[in-house]
Amino acid sequence: MRHSNGDKLIIAKQANGQFVYFNAVGDDNGTIIDLIQSRDRVSLGEVRKLLRPWIGAAGSPPPTLPSLPMELQPSEYDAAGVLRMWMDARPIGETHTYLETERCIPRSILTHPKFRDRVRRDQRFNAVFPHFNQAGLCGFELKNKRFTGFSSGGAKGLACSRPEDIDRKMVICETAIDMLSYAALYGVAEHRFFSTAGQISPSQADCLRSAAGRMPSDSAIVLAMDHDDGGQTLAAQIKDALAESGLPISEHVPPNTGDDWNDVLRSHGEPSMRPTASPQ
Repeated sequence: MRHSNGDKLIIAKQANGQFVYFNAVGDDNGTIIDLIQSRDRVSLGEVRKLLRPWIGAAGSPPPTLPSLPMELQPSEYDAAGVLRMWMDARPIGETHTYLETERCIPRSILTHPKFRDRVRRDQRFNAVFPHFNQAGLCGFELKNKRFTGFSSGGAKGLACSRPEDIDRKMVICETAIDMLSYAALYGVAEHRFFSTAGQISPSQADCLRSAAGRMPSDSAIVLAMDHDDGGQTLAAQIKDALAESGLPISEHVPPNTGDDWNDVLRSHGEPSMRPTASPQ
């Protein structure tokens, strides 16, 4: 919720049904009681008086509330904390040393409109890749030299590129690094990229089915997993999850056993040596 004074409030519903918020551009957070006390500087007794009309107390009906596009579902994780950490992360700008130097991901991919704000950096300069589910941001992958993690209090959904109407290929990778590497190897045109951050949960399977349902009817699905046992297991899980999507599913694995798509990207060296088209 935005206010003309510049405030931007992020609101979540906890598992116990209690609503909480934090101010993305300020330092206040908490419940509705904290919100009123931080804005109006009143006592707890005055807060009660201000809230009574909203619950129909004192014989008066509650004020009419604006309708929302969807009901806010209770969160089983720290949704407000995840959002706060995401808002604290910063855009990577035009470059990120770890991603470009260590992982050989071209700047043209990091700055491509399809990946706009799909990569940030935190205070430790970790690369931050947001995950989304049907309700919105739910967590994020963290990656840096000799470090792989996931947001504290977050839940895995799908990392993804920004969709375009012309997309005809749904490319599913194991990690966000692989997702960017595959994009560097085979281009972004008509591709819609996803990362599961490893083996999938039932909720992630639902996210994949929802994502497949949003692809145009003449699309195809490419499972771009690692060339190892874990990749084969994940590919089988995703095939089962998307078996009723109606879209053809193919697998595209790195040529060498044990490799992932970032290994392939780094082994190709200069961009001119890389393949320019993904398999049909």
